[in-house]
Amino acid sequence: MSAAQGAGSGLVAGSGLVAGLGCRAGCPVEQVLEVLQQALAAGGRELSELQALYTADFKQHEPGLQRAAQLLHKPLFGSALEQLRAQAAGALTRSTHTLQRFGLPSLAETAALAGAAALPHAHGPARLLGARRSAGAATCALAEVAVESCAP
Repeated sequence: MSAAQGAGSGLVAGSGLVAGLGCRAGCPVEQVLEVLQQALAAGGRELSELQALYTADFKQHEPGLQRAAQLLHKPLFGSALEQLRAQAAGALTRSTHTLQRFGLPSLAETAALAGAAALPHAHGPARLLGARRSAGAATCALAEVAVESCAP
């Protein structure tokens, strides 16, 4: 199916864009916002295209991530470690610290992939738009997936 409506199907194909976020404890919201803006610029994408923010469930209540979600008016979801590990093969970068601590090559990249795959009506594999970006104590990666929705 193309980006246009499928013949007689009532479905429209598009893409869903999410950000995967990682951070050290106590990371300031300014660093989260900065790294997200870097990732969007590098991917040639706009904030308005972003559907949600994803991180590990054990990071979901970090004040810097919570505040960024509030300021951006985007939902913040946490993914279980098992869901993140299931996306490890799709990561583009490797962090020795993250591998040793969580068994993940990149928290931001695996969170982005897991988040995109979890979008409603996701169809096909999620893909990273590039390697994770860093700003201070925050990391961000963008992922997208094809999505189908009902035509109006």
